[in-house]
Amino acid sequence: MRDDVDIVSADPGHSRGLAGGPMGDETQRPRRPAPADLETSFSGRTVRVGDIVVGRIVKITGNVAFMDYGARSEGYIELGEFRGPDGAVTIAEGDEVEAEVVETRGAVRLSTKKAEAARVLKDLQAAWKAEEPVEGKVVAVNKGGFEIRVNGVRAFCPSSQFADRFAREPASEVGNTYPFLITEFSEGKGLVVSRRALLEREKADKVGQIGLLVREGDIRQGRVTQLKEFGAFVDLGDGIEGLVHLSEISHGRIGHPREKLNVGDAVDVKVIKVEAERGRVGLSIRALEDDPWSSFVATLTPGQALTGTVERLQPFGAFIALAPGVDGLLHISAISDARIGHPSEVLEVGQEVAVLVEKVDHERKRVSLLTPAAAESRKGPEITVAEGDVVKGTVSRVEKYGVFLEIAPKVVGLIPNAEMDTDRGADHARMFPVGTELEVKVIEIDRSSGRIRLSRKALKGDDDASALREYKQRQKAEAPKSLGTFGDLLKDFLKK
Repeated sequence: MRDDVDIVSADPGHSRGLAGGPMGDETQRPRRPAPADLETSFSGRTVRVGDIVVGRIVKITGNVAFMDYGARSEGYIELGEFRGPDGAVTIAEGDEVEAEVVETRGAVRLSTKKAEAARVLKDLQAAWKAEEPVEGKVVAVNKGGFEIRVNGVRAFCPSSQFADRFAREPASEVGNTYPFLITEFSEGKGLVVSRRALLEREKADKVGQIGLLVREGDIRQGRVTQLKEFGAFVDLGDGIEGLVHLSEISHGRIGHPREKLNVGDAVDVKVIKVEAERGRVGLSIRALEDDPWSSFVATLTPGQALTGTVERLQPFGAFIALAPGVDGLLHISAISDARIGHPSEVLEVGQEVAVLVEKVDHERKRVSLLTPAAAESRKGPEITVAEGDVVKGTVSRVEKYGVFLEIAPKVVGLIPNAEMDTDRGADHARMFPVGTELEVKVIEIDRSSGRIRLSRKALKGDDDASALREYKQRQKAEAPKSLGTFGDLLKDFLKK
């Protein structure tokens, strides 16, 4: 019993007859001297139902124990309140107890259990007012929440207030003991408690300490607490929870964290970002794993042949698994030499395909692929002409900037307007309709892009240069081998 409660004494000279009590024959029992330390000033004390009294057990008989609490007569307590689990009586004469008055008509009936309940309620009320946590045990799951027992008092905890996240298996919480905060107090209706309020309070207290407890670059072990579409939350201990974003779970592409993780998994993580002022910690699992990109993709070269498996299909193309953690993109335009509307028309997930490396972007860690059929269709026609060659071709189309001339099957060159040898502003579409045959000179070839630049103007320049060469050669042939003497020249002049 409580040591700080004063014990009230009875007048040792006053009769303690218990008229109307549960044990009729006890009314004639001899008077007993009161304990020496009981005071006599309260010998005439009267009590009401609900009062709490403190006294000593003076007699145990039958099914009751008589208690002297300083009134004119003794009160009685049913002995069942003092029996242990094995049925044995746990009280003895002379023991001090605290009890509540439950009945005053006739004999005064007392109850230690009700006194204990009243004391518990008083303590709980004090905890409620002071916003101090109390310990409670989950005893059942009810509609909308949990039934909690706090020092024997029934309490209710709504599901939304049980934890800071949704409980997937509420029944598994039965039997567990947690600290709770009393949010509503009523002696008649019971208590309403919240565990979430305490968890949020603890988390708020930890926010200011995050910068001291965890730092970027730290390697920690934690436990997965929940999975979301965007990532997984990991408890690092000390009230700190961090997020492993979806992109930081694995080097390979995944659509949801559950493809790699389960709630409750123990994982090693690296701290990659700390926002102490916002209470956020960014974590990474893949940072602790070998990067397959470095070892596999570093050896790839454009045109290299590979074999992969269709991982997933998208409207814009197909992702091909080339190695564990390494995917390449086969764009829809690079799947077939014919036009298709969706990759699923020619591919399916799990299918093995032969591909060629088109391009490797090391900075963005991307590999562009194409099929052999698409690669073949992208090859331009073989260019057999050389710069300086004079060739003939037919007009295939006319644009504002020049005329396109097909000089061989699928080999087309451009005659820029400046090389057409026509007047400025001439209507080339009217002058050279499609199908017109023209003779041109090849003045430039870009074999990497397959572009050929032609000229009619250069061809005319060649004709003038050729005529000049012929004239010089003829003049050279007709000229005298030597001038000779002055007399010879004069003789030739006189002859003429």
